[in-house]
Amino acid sequence: MRGTIIDVKRFTLHDGPGIRSTLFLKGCPLCCAWCQNPEGLEPRLRLWYLERQCLRCRGCESVCPVDALGVGGEGSFVVVNHARCIACGACVEACPTGALSFDGQELSAEDAADLLLRDSEFYLQSGGGITISGGDPLAQADFALEVLSRGRAAGLSTAIETCLFGDRSVLEAFLPLVDLFIVDLKLHDASLHEEYTQRPNAPILANYGWLAGKGVDMLTRIPLIPGVTATSGNIEALAGFIQGVNPGARVELMNFNPLAINKYVLMNRSTEFFDRMLPLPEDEVETLRCLLERKGLVVLRETRRDSAAGRLER
Repeated sequence: MRGTIIDVKRFTLHDGPGIRSTLFLKGCPLCCAWCQNPEGLEPRLRLWYLERQCLRCRGCESVCPVDALGVGGEGSFVVVNHARCIACGACVEACPTGALSFDGQELSAEDAADLLLRDSEFYLQSGGGITISGGDPLAQADFALEVLSRGRAAGLSTAIETCLFGDRSVLEAFLPLVDLFIVDLKLHDASLHEEYTQRPNAPILANYGWLAGKGVDMLTRIPLIPGVTATSGNIEALAGFIQGVNPGARVELMNFNPLAINKYVLMNRSTEFFDRMLPLPEDEVETLRCLLERKGLVVLRETRRDSAAGRLER
């Protein structure tokens, strides 16, 4: 079984308890306007071009077997025809400076698991383990399940981060292999959810209620996108829904992070959505936290992280 990944991050402290390694898969069923990992939206590998590193030697053009590269253009010296590109890697190998690279790699589930298992001793000592994120694990379910199975066989704690948009039968296959489900909920209003993610939220909410009913360990995350998800109306509506199907649930508010904008520039994608968008001030985040707590939910706060275990404390 082979899959496409963005990267493997070792010694992470924010993707579950303890010290962990996180595997970021490519492919996501949603297309959130604020996606922090836009390179993970598509399951296939995509060629990136860094013009500031380009020598303009034209070596990439001469080795491309499908004429997917145009060179000498205005604005960008190398122009990639992504519809034509077959991701063979010939141009990447020919580039002497790394101006051309892929936004991920293809590898086997066995190799992915080997990468995650390198730091097993640290996981065991800290109460950590491995996490699969993305993109979304449900988008490459068979690949993710095999990696999780290998982690479980090694005696490690496992977690996935998912938006829960997918068939119930696919989600059910993860139950025996996952210790912690980190679930992202964005918008309660159906029309707004479809506007900003290009998908309906009914399947997500239904899957959330079903998963909560299974009694699994869950952490719910809500991204705070100014003017979109970070409104009192949305937070109150999500809080009411969560408390109704998962009473006393643990919830973490994730403040907007502007660093992903650089990825949009690199991918030649519009950054207009992010114009003048800044992280919420702490007092505004606190107001939203209080809305959740008044509904009886347990809000995880990032006031202190244990340096060894990386646990969030209330």
